[in-house]
Amino acid sequence: MDIDIIEFGASSARWDLVRSFFEFRKEIFIGKMGWNLTPHREIEFDQYDVLSAATYVIAHEGDKILGGARLLRCDSRIGNGSVVYSYMIHDAWRGVIDIPKDICWNKPPTSSTSWELTRLLMVEPSMRLVKEMLAKVNLFLWHKSATECLFLGPQSFMRMARMFGYLPKPMGSMTGNKDGQFLAFRCDVVDPRVFEEQFASQ
Repeated sequence: MDIDIIEFGASSARWDLVRSFFEFRKEIFIGKMGWNLTPHREIEFDQYDVLSAATYVIAHEGDKILGGARLLRCDSRIGNGSVVYSYMIHDAWRGVIDIPKDICWNKPPTSSTSWELTRLLMVEPSMRLVKEMLAKVNLFLWHKSATECLFLGPQSFMRMARMFGYLPKPMGSMTGNKDGQFLAFRCDVVDPRVFEEQFASQ
């Protein structure tokens, strides 16, 4: 298994994996979970899947997708129309997307040292895979001089982050819409040597 971080201009040879991840998102979010999303032929993507802004973490065996997620820097500005988007948690707090505004108690960060991770999916449930993906994300963000990562997902995701050695802090109360319940929380980026020692001891 490989886990690749794919960012615009740096990993163009692996954008086929991103396309496969979009197909996987359609299969899960629309086909299995019944989310009210608009598909684009064989794929699911939204206003945040802009190649010059989004970065992807994708676990795979060859061309077979095992899991993936999307990363956005929190100072992103996407679009030039009547609404300029930033990232999901911030835009929910602003009231411009269909997620309750009480996702956060306070204004979310818009700093270049803060990143958001969303759209986390796996083919099969695997704590080990999530742990390795998050360790890869942490290493990537460490090299980007990031200080924190924000997450949007089910409450169980925050419990997993705590089990893996992070110190998650909720950003708001549990909330939801017609697609389910979710929680916004944040974790500090950790010195990756901590996780290298953990994996070495297993």
